[in-house]
Amino acid sequence: MSARAAVTRPSAAELRGAALAYASRGVPVLPLRGKLPRIPAAHQPGDSLYQQCRGQCGQQGHGVHDATCDPDQLRAWWQRWPEANIGLRCGVGFDVIDVDGQTGRHSLERLLAEHGGVPIGGPRVRTGSGGWHLYVAPSGLPDQIGVLPSVDYRAADRYVVAPPSRHPTTGRRYQWIPGRGLDTPLGELPAALRERLTPQPADRQPEPAPTRPAEPGHPYGRAVLEAETARIAGARGPGQGRGGERNQVLWEAARNLYNLVAGDVLDEAEVAGELERAARACGLLRDEPRQTQRTLASARQVGMAHPRGVPERSARGASGHDHPHQDASHHPPFRPRRQPDHPPER
Repeated sequence: MSARAAVTRPSAAELRGAALAYASRGVPVLPLRGKLPRIPAAHQPGDSLYQQCRGQCGQQGHGVHDATCDPDQLRAWWQRWPEANIGLRCGVGFDVIDVDGQTGRHSLERLLAEHGGVPIGGPRVRTGSGGWHLYVAPSGLPDQIGVLPSVDYRAADRYVVAPPSRHPTTGRRYQWIPGRGLDTPLGELPAALRERLTPQPADRQPEPAPTRPAEPGHPYGRAVLEAETARIAGARGPGQGRGGERNQVLWEAARNLYNLVAGDVLDEAEVAGELERAARACGLLRDEPRQTQRTLASARQVGMAHPRGVPERSARGASGHDHPHQDASHHPPFRPRRQPDHPPER
């Protein structure tokens, strides 16, 4: 496809035809507005089924769980939203390694080179933001954002944007690489990446650093709260150097703060308010409101399950107050069972 064609808006007939073609191959499809589900959400905050229902209520509006291979349903959707982008559900016929730009490409190539890996192969898409989607055989492993720098793994209950959709920021099409379409045999997940994605048994998880309890309002907690919310507020969005950074930064920072909430170092209501303020400052709440709320909910669930207090090794200043280390806001990593949605699909 020429550079001119890459920025040409696909016709309604082209989008509808592509959606039906994917479904005919057994790939569940859903309509998107940009990179987010186009069907209005069935449940809103305050509804007891919000973020709990996966379509059992019988309504549409459950994100990836609306995806279908039913051609009549797809025709109805694209008649209602003729310019809708196309989302393909992962974890059914394939998983996707989502590589964001040159940074992601270099981090993946470095991992393969260090472990003597062979090229991944398989179908490949050039995304509208200049990254790549590498289609591999389903692994049964969980979705994970940031499995490598600027590399996400999209698996069960997630989706990716598919050609000929247009990127909502750049306007460029998603394109299959010539000779690497969906009829190409799927690639294999590299062993080194599989190892990183495989959850650790509980008895292998690293021991947390010694901590001691503290009351909410402790100087250490206040410093971490300030550092993490500043990190979120300054995170770059698409077109600012590394698309997709904001969601990953938000999840990591929120998880760290909820670790301290669970350890009684920070007040939960204050943390929730400051996280929303920071997400608004970096544009996430404006650009991806539903995704942002899902990211925050996931980070809270994981963070509250791993309480942390004030590190015993915190340095004491002349005033006798505890001060965090330079990296105090970044607690030792652990492998959560489930990480957030992304849209993050790029």
